Amino acid sequence: MWLHNKTGPLRADSAINPLVIALLLPTALVMGGCASEVVPTGSNTTTVPTENFRIVPEPAFNASGVSPVQPIRITVTDGTLLSVSLKNDEGADVAGELSDDQRRWVATEPLGYDRRYTWTGTAFDAEGERFPIEGSFRTLAPKTVVEIQPNLVDGGLYPRTAPIMLRFSAPVEDKDTVVRALKVDADPRTEGTWSWSEDDSVVTWRPEQQWEPGTNARLLAKLYAVRMSEGHYGASDVDIRFRITPD
Repeated sequence: MWLHNKTGPLRADSAINPLVIALLLPTALVMGGCASEVVPTGSNTTTVPTENFRIVPEPAFNASGVSPVQPIRITVTDGTLLSVSLKNDEGADVAGELSDDQRRWVATEPLGYDRRYTWTGTAFDAEGERFPIEGSFRTLAPKTVVEIQPNLVDGGLYPRTAPIMLRFSAPVEDKDTVVRALKVDADPRTEGTWSWSEDDSVVTWRPEQQWEPGTNARLLAKLYAVRMSEGHYGASDVDIRFRITPD
């Protein structure tokens, strides 16, 4: 069984020298993770960005309540990114990838709950002038982080009648949302359905008929940062591969 808690990124990137060029404040700050456009101004009056040059962070600079699993990226228009760094409030770098055209950087790992993340970096406009990337946002802070306990273990061998069960540490109100995050794959293909316990704390998948002997199966539950009730969010993903006993 693989339980993946997202407590924060670990990769480190190189530091960026401070720049003397100032960055104009965003023209709009959109809370909840939407993008804002940032139009840099030059230092003094001699450096002016090209007309279509924009630095576009997603989520917007100063956003709060950002989902740790939503897309996190920064894009430039009519320019290129020289360097980008995104760090959490403990100074750890978020892993990410720069696009081939060097116009977009995208985080490649989920973020942590209730953390402030800070962007730093440098962008070029079409004329080759440098402009700094400076801004931050904060991820959502759950009232309750709901733990998930499966009844199966990774690599386990189970009888043909075995169900798949997930027990939650608090009752789930958004049951449809949770079920959409659950996937059972099997070879040979096996149909089944999910059902909930009366107290809404256990969800169970049972095959329509018994498992075929020797079936290889996988449960993938993408439940980290999934809203389960008001203020309640999943603690982790669950990824389990198991096998049904042969005859």
